[in-house]
Amino acid sequence: MPNISYESFAWWSNYHMTVTRPDVADIGATDFANGDLPPGIVELARIHLADIDGLGPLERLGHIAPVLQGYLAHIAERIANPVFVPGVPHQPGVPFAAGMVGTAWSFAPLIGAPMSQLMCGGLSFVGLLPTSHRNSASPYPADRLVIAGGGTRGRELVDWAEPKGLSLPTSGSFLGPTVAGAAATATHGSRLGFGGTQDMIVGIHLVAGPDKHWWIERDGAPVLSDAGIAALADGGTPPEVRRDTALFEAALVHLGAMGIVAGVAIELAQLARYQRFRIDQPLKEDVLDTIARGDFEALARDLGRTERPVFYELTIDPHAPYGPHALHTLYLEPTPAHQAEQGSAERAPIAGEAVVKMASSLFAHGPSEAASQIAAQDAVAASDPVEDLIRALLDNHPSAFDFYRDTGSFGAAGKIWPPQSWGQLHDSDALTGGVPGSLYNASFAIDRSQLRTAIEAICAAVAPLPGTFVFTVRFVSHASGTLAFTRFPETAVIEIDGLSPFICNKAAAHPDASGHPLPPPAVAGLRQLATVLPAGARAVRAALDGASVAFSMHWGKLGDLDSAKVHADYGPVSDPASPLMRWRKARETLLDDFGRSIFWNPAVKQYGVVE
Repeated sequence: MPNISYESFAWWSNYHMTVTRPDVADIGATDFANGDLPPGIVELARIHLADIDGLGPLERLGHIAPVLQGYLAHIAERIANPVFVPGVPHQPGVPFAAGMVGTAWSFAPLIGAPMSQLMCGGLSFVGLLPTSHRNSASPYPADRLVIAGGGTRGRELVDWAEPKGLSLPTSGSFLGPTVAGAAATATHGSRLGFGGTQDMIVGIHLVAGPDKHWWIERDGAPVLSDAGIAALADGGTPPEVRRDTALFEAALVHLGAMGIVAGVAIELAQLARYQRFRIDQPLKEDVLDTIARGDFEALARDLGRTERPVFYELTIDPHAPYGPHALHTLYLEPTPAHQAEQGSAERAPIAGEAVVKMASSLFAHGPSEAASQIAAQDAVAASDPVEDLIRALLDNHPSAFDFYRDTGSFGAAGKIWPPQSWGQLHDSDALTGGVPGSLYNASFAIDRSQLRTAIEAICAAVAPLPGTFVFTVRFVSHASGTLAFTRFPETAVIEIDGLSPFICNKAAAHPDASGHPLPPPAVAGLRQLATVLPAGARAVRAALDGASVAFSMHWGKLGDLDSAKVHADYGPVSDPASPLMRWRKARETLLDDFGRSIFWNPAVKQYGVVE
């Protein structure tokens, strides 16, 4: 039988160190010298499944459901009979939040509930749905239909699937997030003609209360047979089954506020291998217009390739979008003629790794030592002292874009890689390279047809800022999910990646690697760099508004998303047919009063998604 272990008052941080428990302000105000110690999360729970390894995937979920229901009953008991501890917010009358965490990838406080937090990494398994458990009317091929635990990471999925001739249809840049967590915010990649990670999910097993769990799938697209539904009751608790498309679409992008996603049904793709192609070629207005039309085969021809692209990513210099350099990454369907090309065996870094390089340099030798090294190399003096600091952190490159361009992955003639699987093309599970908290990211989804207007507006807006960031554009089509932020039929997502305020301020507050205090100019430069990315995100948002480009913001990232913006994009709340109100109606269906009282997080309150 699965079981849950508990930790009390555990200190916790998300992956990007933008959400902490205790809150940073509470830590700063603590009198440690006199024995005070701020509590973290009141109760942190971990689920363990080792003793059900021999069961089929639906039987596993059947045994998991009553354990998670017991966890929720435990929470109900804690609320009904609170134990007062000084300084702990778990007191009568104080709202109680029960959060779920996969790999804690979200930048936003969709995770980090201060009361009770369920660590869902233990909900990790994958199995092919048995034929007897598959509905005979299912439109999903039997050999590609799998059941995965909600805590299963993308890496585990590809490692299980690819030896069996299967793979993922899409993913984000990294395979570290869990399937439930990635779907929760409509995490996307840039698979052409496809939606986000939530689009591969075709059924959801949701635990919603001490006495309720659901199986949800689309009307007209059944997944489970009667025998499959019976397997979900293997632990003794029958599920409630709903074949309701509106309910399913709402639950896909659940924002951590619709219960515990114990497991999902996924339609995998047939294993295929693609050739990565990269080239440094200027971005001209007519090329941007080709991209905005979605003519990616014409784009590939413009870049010197005749194969069909299945993936495209554009990285531009924010300070010179129509300058001499723009960086293009495509995955191409190999043909016999092109497979004969000599492919590169080198690893292909991604844009965010330029940011990680800066962060690593902050602590590898300290900015003062790095600056001395640059000066010793007779570097060209920069007119801006912040540029001197950037050069020190990026091996004498003036910007993150120039550093990324000079990694060797790009060139005017282009570079091709041998055919690789999706898991091989996405060879990283994490980004920060041993320097957690180094990255700031905000993402803006627009109608692809407005890409040229948007790029020109946002680049003009960020022109005064130092070059510690890059703009990357990726593409999503017809994304599923009532509250998918990629809400346009054809969406372009513009991402701003750069150094986080946390990592800049941390470097400014500490001696360098040799133990010497940083000189005042270095401290001032770091403090200034700490303001760049938040200012850049604000500038992007204002520029899009000023250019009348409709946009939505990624739920799980930064950029000061607020209730006014959410209600403007998904409301109004006065219209029952609006996406926001349809999502709320689904939540009311799935959760009773107790469920609605505990399944929330600071973000959904702050964004006005729930009242």
